[in-house]
Amino acid sequence: MRRLSRAALRKLIALRPSDWVELVRAQVALLQARFLVRTRGRGRLVRPASEGSAGEPRSQATGPGDLDPGVWRTALAVERAADYGVFRANCLVRAVALQRLLEARGFPGSAVRVGARVDRGHFTAHAWVEYAGHVLGDRDWHVQRFTPLAPIEVKQPS
Repeated sequence: MRRLSRAALRKLIALRPSDWVELVRAQVALLQARFLVRTRGRGRLVRPASEGSAGEPRSQATGPGDLDPGVWRTALAVERAADYGVFRANCLVRAVALQRLLEARGFPGSAVRVGARVDRGHFTAHAWVEYAGHVLGDRDWHVQRFTPLAPIEVKQPS
């Protein structure tokens, strides 16, 4: 676990009990996602997103107020758990955890997005989640630096 600054520690202590529950659920989801990413064989982790899922362009997104607050709370909990939890989750693990947690919480239709770019001669890729045209668990300015590939969903274990 990374060392917490005093300010971060104060914020964590000030969380309401319901926020702590969300944080624990998010940490469990991150651990499960890390396991999935590490153990699934090539081509067995994701599939193309189904029709009508979150694959709509970000430009069609409306204001953040039109999403259920539970969606935002879930995304925030995953961010907090990834930042201050028991391990440092990469972007794919974060995205897989958030997408699966949203589905489990009754918010279907999210999609893991993967984008790519060439930065100073190096190929880089990044993963994030989109739901109803909104970027979740990441910053728009960061995501916009990548050219999105086709939206994907995490395959359910068979």
